[in-house]
Order: sequence, then structure tokens, then C-alpha cells
Amino acid sequence: MQMQLRGRIVDLGRPRLVGIVNVTPDSFSDGGQLPTVAAAVDHALRLVDAGADWLDIGGESSRPGAQAVSLDEEAERAIPVVQAVCARTSVPVCIDTRRSAIARLALQTGAVVVNDTSGAVAPDMAAVVGEAGAGWVLMHAPHAIGAMGWSQAAAGFPQAVQAGVAQVVADLQAMVAQALELGVERSQLAVDPGLGFGKTVAQNLCLLRCPPALHTIGLPVYAGPSRKSFLVAKLQSNRPPAPLQRDGATAAAVAAAVLGGAAWVRVHDVAALRQVFEVAVAIRDAGGD
Repeated sequence: MQMQLRGRIVDLGRPRLVGIVNVTPDSFSDGGQLPTVAAAVDHALRLVDAGADWLDIGGESSRPGAQAVSLDEEAERAIPVVQAVCARTSVPVCIDTRRSAIARLALQTGAVVVNDTSGAVAPDMAAVVGEAGAGWVLMHAPHAIGAMGWSQAAAGFPQAVQAGVAQVVADLQAMVAQALELGVERSQLAVDPGLGFGKTVAQNLCLLRCPPALHTIGLPVYAGPSRKSFLVAKLQSNRPPAPLQRDGATAAAVAAAVLGGAAWVRVHDVAALRQVFEVAVAIRDAGGD
């Protein structure tokens, strides 16, 4: 499978490990840890040194209950980091945003992909992506960011596992069709099942392994399981591990996503998970041509 990124074709036959750079004070796992542009850039470059194939930079939290930030604040947080990182590494940079204005600024300063967390297909975002020839990750979210709890079905969303998975696939297929109608090339698109966004624990776990129904969409899959609460929801404990203590659970999730055929797996701690990722890729490819 291939993807078009600003004039060049990227072969996705081998999965990519994506390092997360959250320049937010309120992200669920690492909010407030990168308070300055310099700190964020240093962190991004450390992720690259640790083996990140891509970087995902975001300036607005999408955690449950997160409050929307102004356009100016999101730009002030994210765009200088995108610009500085792109000037110092050739690793592809993805801007994590729901706003077309932020996407445009990021693409103008060196980003090549938009990880669209809106859960929708907006004409203005399609125009930005189309004009730039950038990649566009369409993420599934049944309701607006901040309005959903982790690992619980959103209002009106099917409760049964397979019905929920079928709904995700149908919604993503509809989003892809909308993007194509708006003039974006299919080769620019990828899909994200929205792990943790308005779905039950069982639905998240099923989607994590990229079931065959998800692959019927025919586009590369972008998976973001890192440190999410559904990974530890079934642990026999009254006090599940805090987000920063979930890298063991995330390791299992990374392996499952790779073995299920995800094209990208997005993680916080690249150094801790690079070996897990490489072994999972080797297992996936063993005995194949």
C-alpha cells in the first residue's frame, strides 16, 4: 500500500512507529511536560534518535472533558514547534488538529500529514489538504472532542462489539466518500478507528487488532492506543495504573496493532517500544514474501 505525501509516494509495506509530541498543558498522559518550544523540539528530536519514523505534533488536547482552546492559542503552541522540528529533521511530521487554519499553517511550515481529530470531513479542511497534496488521516469519533468518556459507548452508538465495529467501518467509509467528493485523492487518505473515542472497552480491543472489516475500506490504518485506559480496564485492581505506568499494556497494544496490519502506530515512549515494534513487524512478516 502507498500514500501520496506532497508530491512523493511513500511505500507503507512496512509499518511506521509514530512519536507523539503533545504541546498541551492538559493531555491525559503527558500534559504540561513540554512547556516551551525548545523543550518540545528537544523532545521531538529525542524521539527521532530513539527510532521514531514519524512525529505527530498537537496543540489541543483531545482527552475526555478537554476544553477547546482558541485558534490563536493552538497556533502559538504548535506551529513554532512544527517549524523548528521540520528544520532539524527529515522525519515526516504530522499535525494533530481539528482546525483547517492550523493545518494550513503547519503544512506551510513543513508538515506533510494532517491527523484530523474532528471526526468529520469539513470542506475547508479538504481544500487545505487538497491544495497542499498532503496526507489526511480521517479519525472516527461519534461526538465532538471532549464530550466522550474513554471506553464507554457514546449516546446512540451500538453497544454490541460487532455492531459497534460495523458502525465504525460504515462511518469511515462515508467519510472517505465525502473526502473524495470534495476532490481529495484516495492516495492521500488514511483512516483511524478512533481508539478510546466513544466506544466500549470490548469495541476498542477489537478495533485495536485491525479486524478484517476495517481493512475492507482499502486504506492504510493509523492506530493510536498509547497509554489509553481501555488497555487496563480489565485488570483485577481497584486502582488501574496511571497513564505514565501503562507502557507495558501499550507494548501489547503495539504488537497487536502491527500484527493486525496497521500502517502506523502512535506512541508516547518510542525508546521503550521500538524493540517491541520491530519484533512485532518481524513476526508479522515471517515466512511471507
